[in-house]
Amino acid sequence: MSFSKFIGRSLLSSMFVVGGVNEFRNAEKMTGMVDALKEQLPDAISGPLGTVDSETLVKLNGATMAAAASTLALGILPRLSAAVLAAQMVPVTVAGHPFWKKDGAERQGNWIHFLKNVSLTGGLLLVSATKK
Repeated sequence: MSFSKFIGRSLLSSMFVVGGVNEFRNAEKMTGMVDALKEQLPDAISGPLGTVDSETLVKLNGATMAAAASTLALGILPRLSAAVLAAQMVPVTVAGHPFWKKDGAERQGNWIHFLKNVSLTGGLLLVSATKK
């Protein structure tokens, strides 16, 4: 792996490592967002998810995020790692930054974070589609 790819992957991964660890450590604070997202899902999906405790889902998401980001930074299965992170970004972004439900400054803040997540997802998709 080239030095520039290592630096690029490490920089892209940094937010996911920190975010995943924080999510795992503070899972109880994020269960409300997961509960709200579960209510919006179709029955075919929410049925199986409804049997899993929301705090467990948050911890699983955080651990997966930190692990995939670490392997991405280290160049271990980088395409798969990036694809896993990109897939995780969809529910995380929808649940975490619903700008369409907010007003004023809160709407603006959520919009900025929503766009940041969309941009990060684009970077992850580029990595997942790039052959050596």
